Amino acid sequence: MNRKVIVESSKIVFDDFYKLEEATFQYELPDGKMTEPQTRLCFHRGDSVACAVWNTDTRQAIMVRQFRYPGYAHGDGWITEVVAGMLKEGHDPVDEMKREVLEEIGYETATIEHITTCYASPGGSSERVFLYYVEVNDTGRKTNGGGLEEESENIEILHYSLDELKAALKHNDIKDAKSIIACNYLLAKQA
Repeated sequence: MNRKVIVESSKIVFDDFYKLEEATFQYELPDGKMTEPQTRLCFHRGDSVACAVWNTDTRQAIMVRQFRYPGYAHGDGWITEVVAGMLKEGHDPVDEMKREVLEEIGYETATIEHITTCYASPGGSSERVFLYYVEVNDTGRKTNGGGLEEESENIEILHYSLDELKAALKHNDIKDAKSIIACNYLLAKQA
């Protein structure tokens, strides 16, 4: 059940590649009373697409590894994750997912299945992730992948058997939330 929300003020306090919004609001409690005004920041980076990729010929999951500066504060910054990218405003998530698969790992998508659409971190960000399961095959290999040079992408492509993927998850080698969800979906689907 949705309750009443009053937005008293909202302003963009940082506007560059990403935006940061400051808002003051109140919301209705279960007893019908309104909270005191609260001020919060919301990080707007747009929505994204991501997918677990399964090669039906090699029977391997395909993942990527690249440097992520925000992860550097808690480790080496080299993050293993599923294929992912930003969703351009007004573009179809399925089309964008197919484009990302071709750019990052060099395959045309044979099949694509929607897993879920979820928030990345709803306490501070408006980003939604459109999450997919994708199948590729060896005849669909069109390029070497690795990302786009003009986007400064330097993507390493990794291949995992089902047992290797299970071990990577068990040993916390995959730390990215969307990747953990997508990999567990892939594992359940291949069981």
